[in-house]
Amino acid sequence: MNPRTPILLILIVSCIALAAPAAAQETTNETATSTNVSAPDGAPSDVELVVDENVVVTDYRYQDGQLVIDFWSDEYKVVSVAPQVDAGSEAGSVSFRAAVVDADTTTTVRVPSSGGVTLWTEQSIEQQRFHYLRKPNSFIITGPWSGEDVRNAALGSTLGVVIAVLYEAVSAKVGSAQRGERLA
Repeated sequence: MNPRTPILLILIVSCIALAAPAAAQETTNETATSTNVSAPDGAPSDVELVVDENVVVTDYRYQDGQLVIDFWSDEYKVVSVAPQVDAGSEAGSVSFRAAVVDADTTTTVRVPSSGGVTLWTEQSIEQQRFHYLRKPNSFIITGPWSGEDVRNAALGSTLGVVIAVLYEAVSAKVGSAQRGERLA
């Protein structure tokens, strides 16, 4: 039996043992939606956010320093949109823009914003609700991450380092390492 076989078996078993709990975790990556209000009849199927009983956001994206939002409504409505407040400010004012959404069509609104927007209608204010959209991530791997994910990543990294060190120690002890030898 090759001296590396037990080490490889330990490595494979430990990888499976650590991968199974991580695969069993269920992560949800849902867009925040209102739970009490449903999309209006006739709304497109690709609804991102329900603003009120008549207005939905069908798409949003970040382009050239602006958040581009596509609204759909089943009736003529006014939607107010305010850019995200600067996090470094302790006080100040926010300017907002009122956009008119036509009935049974998609209306595109562009709002200069560095991170996101808050939006509302008269009806959502009556329901004491404001809604927000954040600048979409452009990361290859996106969150949301929890403390468990960070812990699991740290444990996996630590285990990888420990296995590599043990492998080097065992191969040096057994004599299978060819490093450092000089051939005459």
